[in-house]
Amino acid sequence: MSLSLLLPAALAALASLLLPLLLHLARRDNVRPLDFAALRWLRARPRPRRRLRFDEWPLLLLRLLLLALLALWLARPVLHGAPDLRPIVVVMPGVPASALPAQQLPENARRHWLAQGLPALDAPPPATPQPIFSLLRELDADLPPGVPLVVLATARFDGADGRIPQLSRELDWRVVDSVPAASRPAARQPPPTLYLHADAGHAAALRPLRAAARAWQVEVFDLAAGATPPATSAIAAWLSSTPMPSALRDWIARGGSVLLAHDAPLPADIALAPVLHDAAGAPLLESGSLGRGRLLRFRQPLRPADMPLLLEAEFPQRLREALAPTMQPPARADARAFAPTAGARAQPAAPRDLQPWLAVLIALLFAIERWLATARRRGASA
Repeated sequence: MSLSLLLPAALAALASLLLPLLLHLARRDNVRPLDFAALRWLRARPRPRRRLRFDEWPLLLLRLLLLALLALWLARPVLHGAPDLRPIVVVMPGVPASALPAQQLPENARRHWLAQGLPALDAPPPATPQPIFSLLRELDADLPPGVPLVVLATARFDGADGRIPQLSRELDWRVVDSVPAASRPAARQPPPTLYLHADAGHAAALRPLRAAARAWQVEVFDLAAGATPPATSAIAAWLSSTPMPSALRDWIARGGSVLLAHDAPLPADIALAPVLHDAAGAPLLESGSLGRGRLLRFRQPLRPADMPLLLEAEFPQRLREALAPTMQPPARADARAFAPTAGARAQPAAPRDLQPWLAVLIALLFAIERWLATARRRGASA
């Protein structure tokens, strides 16, 4: 362990140590001499030479120590401690406990789950997906250079970020042939159904939407004026210039998605952003949030003369992509294909900052100094 100063020039504040010395010297002759009449006839003798002395040594030493610690605090001392060079073993959530005895792991290794906070391996495994690659990069940056790192990975895992991580050390990447339940492919969701409602002035707009539904291979139902789809996974279309009924608005707030005509009035405080454009870049469809659901409105009438994209073969697919909820980029990876590599620059170990500890010590010494100073005043007044 070694001590260093980040701002050594601040030690110039040690010159303030002269202040308590001067104060104690100035206050040592606090008794005024008084002449007696009988002493006038005695023979005058030469006074002895005055010697330099200090009164109240404990208080003086305490003040000197307090100022020295203040100067050291200003210099920002840090402590470079001896790093822990024991190997570390991190286990991905999903690796069964039965697979650990078969692994030849270092006896003195530290064992943790590869999760946020690096919980100990004897703690329950985390139940939520973890950013595996981000945690590996953070762990590699925090470990001192030369510390062996062993990773027990499942055959497939969640938490990849699109590129193979490059670490500053060679790590022992071991793939355990087991797939956690969280990483199994989710069951395919059934296609959403389509519920349509149009008034007399928008009846022609139903034709392109029904054609798109046939291309999606989904069912189409008529939506009554005051009804709502039975499930929020469905897609409703309200093609009318009149406001939506309150039941339909509540259905959107619970997670549904509704298509509106270009002249349909919008609820208050709804911000829309384009999600579908034509070949020239003009917006054709806008989307906004309403509660937990989405509200989408066409910018043009659903007529080929106003929206030529309706006649193109790609219209159903592009509309389906605009209606689909925003998907996160894939984060599932194959452990054998995404093994981390070495070659990154090692990060220096962060020293331990001693300023907070010095601040506590300075506050304690200041309280003691005030107590000694006030006790001296009370004794002098008595």
